[in-house]
Amino acid sequence: MQILSGKAIMEQIVAGKLCVYRRPAPQVQLYTLGDWRQEINRFHRAQQLAILELNTLYHRALNQVGEGVASIFLIHGMLLEDHDYVETVRGLINGQGVTAEYAVQMAEISFSAAFSAMDSPYMQARSADIRDISQRVLRALMGGRQTLLMDEPAILVSEDFLPSEVMDFDQRRLLGLITRKGSLDSHTAMLVRAYHIPAIVEVDLISKWEGHPALMDGYTGNIYVDPEPEQLNQLRELYQANGRPKGSLLIHA
Repeated sequence: MQILSGKAIMEQIVAGKLCVYRRPAPQVQLYTLGDWRQEINRFHRAQQLAILELNTLYHRALNQVGEGVASIFLIHGMLLEDHDYVETVRGLINGQGVTAEYAVQMAEISFSAAFSAMDSPYMQARSADIRDISQRVLRALMGGRQTLLMDEPAILVSEDFLPSEVMDFDQRRLLGLITRKGSLDSHTAMLVRAYHIPAIVEVDLISKWEGHPALMDGYTGNIYVDPEPEQLNQLRELYQANGRPKGSLLIHA
């Protein structure tokens, strides 16, 4: 059994199989073969479609968890209309003759890095929001949609998770989230708390454990990989003896 540690977002305990989530990486064309004005128009059409999608997410979250959390998607909409972000995309298309997709990708890298370099943990966490809105525009440009299918109940593992991904995962099969990066101040963390999803961040968990059983302890931030059945029983008894809710230990291994 391996014991790993991180920072827990929710005080919940869950056990299940680990599944590594690999975010699709779109392959974009660098230079446009057409008029740069057409590329700018393509960007603005994709931008407006992305804003409509965010409005749908806002109303869904509003009905499910309230205004405080739902406002995340209003903020995403404002970021998509931010003057500096929009002009960066337009300037790359106009000045370098690149495609709208490539310009959005470059703007994502630039703005995300700028937020990550800030001193404030709150501002650093906005880096994920930039990546989220940019990925949404890219999908709109390339005619794709975000589909996050899960074949069976699992604890998902990734470098981090974007706010919209939390909304799109199948909540009936999502047992928990573990990230190597992540932040307690992120919008993803806000959504995780609102939807009561077990989650632990800043964990040095590697992909070789995909498919292995694990137990997440949201009270201590510990993760037990490959626990023996006897160890699971001992952990269950320990948690119950310490007054932790019996129903909070969910076994799907």
